[in-house]
Amino acid sequence: MRKSLILMFTLALASTLSAQETKAPAKQVQDTKQVSTDIQTAKKQNVCYAEDVQAVKGTSFPVKVFVANIDTLAGMQVPIYYRSEDVDLKCDSVTFNGSRCAGFALSDSKIEPKGKTVYFAFINQTDPSKDIPPLIPGEGLVATLWFTAPKDIKAGKVMLESGPNVYLPHEKIDYSFLFWTPEAEQVDCLYKAGYITVK
Repeated sequence: MRKSLILMFTLALASTLSAQETKAPAKQVQDTKQVSTDIQTAKKQNVCYAEDVQAVKGTSFPVKVFVANIDTLAGMQVPIYYRSEDVDLKCDSVTFNGSRCAGFALSDSKIEPKGKTVYFAFINQTDPSKDIPPLIPGEGLVATLWFTAPKDIKAGKVMLESGPNVYLPHEKIDYSFLFWTPEAEQVDCLYKAGYITVK
């Protein structure tokens, strides 16, 4: 059942979505903290994690998302929530420059401003006649999220939430946190939250 669901998702996404990257804003955050790659659990299981960033009011800035995988992966879909009652960040775009999945057949991203959700997905192969390698075990960048902190924004910290237990219902889009192998078997993946701190 799980395999058939993954196959159905792959076919549906491949037929309706096109890989499209958007240009990143010119302004960048000052004092961006480099995320530590010393994650103990990465040696034992798949882990997706976002870096911690310090942002300045009135600037646009990137937040990098990484995957450390022990399984060979043929695809993933990752929703990330930037919800806060006090700190009203704006998500502008998602880029895949330098991504470990940049060579995949399909990449997609969506932004839901009302739900404060940014989503990206990859599928390594959509045409059986083309031999595109999957994501072999390793660690590195998969996506860069671009945000803006308006000049009148309140200072504070926003958690970048995701993972298998965080879900945003949507009538048309499956926002589940999923990772799967070339055999269309779903595999577990932990998520380590990152934080955006607006000064």
